[in-house]
Amino acid sequence: MNEKDVQTESKKIFLIMLLFFCLIGLILKNMAYPLGVIVGYIICYINFILTIKFSHTILQEGHHILLIILMFMLKLFLMIVGFMIAVIWKEYVHLLSVFFGYLITPITIHWLNLKTRKEMK
Repeated sequence: MNEKDVQTESKKIFLIMLLFFCLIGLILKNMAYPLGVIVGYIICYINFILTIKFSHTILQEGHHILLIILMFMLKLFLMIVGFMIAVIWKEYVHLLSVFFGYLITPITIHWLNLKTRKEMK
């Protein structure tokens, strides 16, 4: 499993989750649900790309504690921005769906791990 696999598979899981939240939005007549998933996934995807870039930098330059702290602070800041968007514009972006958007990449990684284990057996 590499980052390209995660990126490709996360787009599929995003579309499935977006479809699910679109159905919820149509039933409840509130399109803030799918918009929240979109906002959450965009921030999650940016965090994933930043993790890849920072990991390559750390591996090339060695063990830099300050760089690791900076990476986690930047990722945390981006997640706070996503939640703040949902809090400030709650009529347009639903907070819970932003949270589920953040979960797309971790779900994808676990899904790919399960597929890899299944293929190895």
